[in-house]
Amino acid sequence: MKIAIVGAHGVGKTTLTKALETHTNLVAPVPTPMHNPSPGTLKSLQDCSNEEVLRLSQRRYTERIVQEQSTHDVISDGSVLHEWVYASTRLALGIYPDDTSRPQPSSVTQTHLGLVEDFTEEALAYLEQVYDHVFFIPVEFPLPRDNAPISDRFQLEAGQQLFGLLTLGAKPVHVLTGSVEERLAATLGVLGLREAAVAT
Repeated sequence: MKIAIVGAHGVGKTTLTKALETHTNLVAPVPTPMHNPSPGTLKSLQDCSNEEVLRLSQRRYTERIVQEQSTHDVISDGSVLHEWVYASTRLALGIYPDDTSRPQPSSVTQTHLGLVEDFTEEALAYLEQVYDHVFFIPVEFPLPRDNAPISDRFQLEAGQQLFGLLTLGAKPVHVLTGSVEERLAATLGVLGLREAAVAT
């Protein structure tokens, strides 16, 4: 079984993923962190150029597919859509957009956005074919005020884009809300493992 936990940065995907690993036989592969775009280059994601963000997104996308295809029972923390939607939102809005800004993209940025759109279409087709269940976590709680890697506007826009993409496909999307315990119980119920969760 392969399942995907989808949502914007900071909504609780990894927290739920770890809880699911405890309650099921599913495992969550961990791709290379999104930083250091070139060998021997120490650079945070926040400091990367648009070109470097695209390079990191391609690296993570490839790693996700390789890892997920090598394991039968998988939780995909973010799914193959995650990096491409991050890249799309960052290219369109910048990393820390305020509540109203929407900069006019340059011709180079428009070219990058076109590439991201092509990769996103490919990733969505993969999602439809490979994942048995898709779960979406919407934005419910504010990001921490200190050291948040993105802004609230970025998080909201990315979440809306992710959900919009998921609704384009034929695969049912299970929306998870509430506390970690409520999300876990709902997920286990969809997977037919509710009794196992209670017994743990």
